[in-house]
Amino acid sequence: MKKFFKQVMVAILAMANSGDTVQQAMISQLGGAGNVINVRQVGAKGNGRDDDTPYVQKALDQAAGKGGSVFFPKGSYVIDPNRTLIIGSRTKLVGQGSDSVIMASGKKFGWELMRVTGSDVEISNLSLDGNKQVNRVLVVGGGVQRVNISGVTVANASQSKNPSEEGYSEVVAGIVVYGNTSQIKIDSSEVKNIYAINQSNGSMIARGIYITTTWGSNEGAARQVVITNSHIHHIGPADDADGIYYEDPAMDENNGQNTDSLISGNLLEYCAKRGIKIYAQGVKVSDNHIVNSYLNNNYYQGVNKGKLAPDMFSAVSVYGSNNIVHSNVIDGIGSFYAAIEVSAMETVRNTVISNNKIVMGSNSRIKGTTAIRLGNIYNFTIKNNTIENGERGIWTWQNADFGVIKDNTIILKNGGGIDLSTYLDGYTQINLALRGNIIEASNFKIQLASTNQNVTVRA
Repeated sequence: MKKFFKQVMVAILAMANSGDTVQQAMISQLGGAGNVINVRQVGAKGNGRDDDTPYVQKALDQAAGKGGSVFFPKGSYVIDPNRTLIIGSRTKLVGQGSDSVIMASGKKFGWELMRVTGSDVEISNLSLDGNKQVNRVLVVGGGVQRVNISGVTVANASQSKNPSEEGYSEVVAGIVVYGNTSQIKIDSSEVKNIYAINQSNGSMIARGIYITTTWGSNEGAARQVVITNSHIHHIGPADDADGIYYEDPAMDENNGQNTDSLISGNLLEYCAKRGIKIYAQGVKVSDNHIVNSYLNNNYYQGVNKGKLAPDMFSAVSVYGSNNIVHSNVIDGIGSFYAAIEVSAMETVRNTVISNNKIVMGSNSRIKGTTAIRLGNIYNFTIKNNTIENGERGIWTWQNADFGVIKDNTIILKNGGGIDLSTYLDGYTQINLALRGNIIEASNFKIQLASTNQNVTVRA
């Protein structure tokens, strides 16, 4: 499918001087006049001024259910954010990259710019601009199957400045994927400039990509979600802003299901709290580059406005079982409170953290920094990771049971290597095997405690 769209784009760009010629190229590549709808030919102007909402929606309606393609030639198509564009099933949207912009009008504030309501949808080579006039830019609705998003820029979601309007305090997101969905792919795309500006229930919440369920519904978690080769950046503020948040609310009732999902090959920068947060099961987080772009300059904007936050709270937080964090590069000028954090309350099971390279910023003023911080955890493997800087390399600070920590390289000039102690009453670290770890640390290599039971340490 990628090859197919590349062929389409080559033909379009080679003949982009004429709208008619572009249309003919699309018809030729897509197999007939009945398959391609040029939004200009149904009335859209794309001049960045006039309201193109009815014409773009007309084109989408004509294509829906028929396997039709809607083509957006170069231009800026202004959409009324109170009239969300609806994409039905078996529809393709294609543009000419960053030159084809679908943007929210600056006259009103709305909930969503665009929503996918049907299955078998493809969106490629478009720029979707919320223009700070919508809460969510692109939404994949509940129950939808097989949606491919490729080469798309999603930008500029925010909150209304009017306290009486919907959208004043809701979660801000670039892309939202709701529940009972499957086979949702986001590839080679960019999500940027997603900011909460109003305090909501004590926090300000923003997500670059937000996988969740419809509020108040009985939807199950999204499954087979694949997010690859994308650039996610400038998500804020520090109060509660994550680049990617994968959420299964059924876990609140211990009814979570494995999602069989992948987050891989992405670059995350300027994500003010976390790069990736997993409150779901069965997700593999691999081969991402998560950069801490802050150094003693990341401030809260909500109830603690003006107070210095951690450079970043974490690169990857894992709050669900059956997850893998593998071969990621985690670095940057700043440090993380915990570069990889597992659990803080409920016990997380069956976790593998392997082959990650973690470099904590050496000039950060954050206190209590840990590269891999393990809360309540059962049946885990921490292996082949490389860790530099910070106060602790690996720390089991709550209950840890049935785990292996092996073959890690830890170099901490001003800290300690592996810490199996806790400051909490009633917590134990039991049935742990440590072996083959190479540790250079100024404070301690391996710190044992009276709370340890059946812990073996071998070179």
